[in-house]
Amino acid sequence: MIKAGGILAIIAGLLGLVAGVVTLVMGGLGEALSSDRAGLAVGMGWGGILFSLLVVVYGAISLAKPRAGAVGLALSAIAGIVLGGMLVAVLMMLVLVAAVMVWLGRNKTAAADIPVANKHGRGMAVAAMIPVLAAVLVGGKVFGSKDGAAASDAQIAYIGQTAHADHFDVTVRAVHFLPTLGQGIGQEVAPPGTLFAVFDVVVRCVDSKSRSYMPGDLLVEIDGKPLKFDRSEIIFGLDSPIGNINPMTEKAGYVVFKIPAAAAKLPLRWMPARAFSKVQFAFNVQAPVAAPSTSAVPSPAAPITPVDSAIPASAATNLAGRYVDANGSSLELRPSANGQWEFTLGVVSANGNTGDAEGVLAGNGNALSYRNTELDCLLTFRTNNNSVEVAQAGACGFGMNVIADGTYKKQMSR
Repeated sequence: MIKAGGILAIIAGLLGLVAGVVTLVMGGLGEALSSDRAGLAVGMGWGGILFSLLVVVYGAISLAKPRAGAVGLALSAIAGIVLGGMLVAVLMMLVLVAAVMVWLGRNKTAAADIPVANKHGRGMAVAAMIPVLAAVLVGGKVFGSKDGAAASDAQIAYIGQTAHADHFDVTVRAVHFLPTLGQGIGQEVAPPGTLFAVFDVVVRCVDSKSRSYMPGDLLVEIDGKPLKFDRSEIIFGLDSPIGNINPMTEKAGYVVFKIPAAAAKLPLRWMPARAFSKVQFAFNVQAPVAAPSTSAVPSPAAPITPVDSAIPASAATNLAGRYVDANGSSLELRPSANGQWEFTLGVVSANGNTGDAEGVLAGNGNALSYRNTELDCLLTFRTNNNSVEVAQAGACGFGMNVIADGTYKKQMSR
């Protein structure tokens, strides 16, 4: 029985090595896709490989030293079940059976073991110590680093700032909470008691190859209960940055989450991608007022880069005027008597269809925005010297294929 148990343990250990490698590969793929469980899978993959190697070693030892081998097999199997991943855990059950077989088989040689009981005792202690130390090492790697990352304080970014990670730079230009998105057959209406949280973002790939961007997690606490929203909404006709982005290029669009209406009035935090574990965007909170900087070089230790703040009407007298884009669309900005900004927008598509909008602009981070829920319209205006970047969300009552997106350059008065 000792021989059969030892051979069974060796076979299970060799298969466990294969299972550990598979788990490790799956974790590596998860890291490439920025999965939030990838680190755990990688740690368990290494754990599965380590404990499978111990099983092979103790399986061979059990053929000559049944007591020490059985103890080592049992402890290695238990550690592998807990820390080796699902595939390895199944094989470790066979190792437990092998350990029992070796332990029961050692009774036939018990009489010969009596004169050297002390040596067997020391051997069993050493056999037990190695799996325990390995379990402590792997357990700290798998669970300790995760807990430590969760416990560390995340750096906070606000609307108008850029967060940096290994693969992406993410800038939040504005955030809106809307009951409906889209128009006509593509219209999406939030169920009663819920709203759409719409983040106007620009995502830039800073890696040397294309990367797949996923929207991360939106975090909020309601009545003392922390909630995590990790499923974004895909709205027909609404640009989205989700998907592959080529290196050194960017995609602008909207990340949308469906949330309880009560959450729209509470402090929110958004981790803009799974790789952004050390920085979060904060909303519905008072952003700190930073002193003017005398240097344009950001601190290398901070993954947050401030950009220009919202433009008050009183401090931007040169903003007023008429702007046009390459297609002939026009934009007029003018200050009102109460200090706000008003706009008139005339959009012309390439096929001649037109659309018009006008209203009062509201400051939102480093942008000005206009929202009309009846027309399912969200227009965002970002100024840049003598030009204005316009981003449109929704149909805005324009004609077919009429989109206001583009760069509008200021017309100089003569």
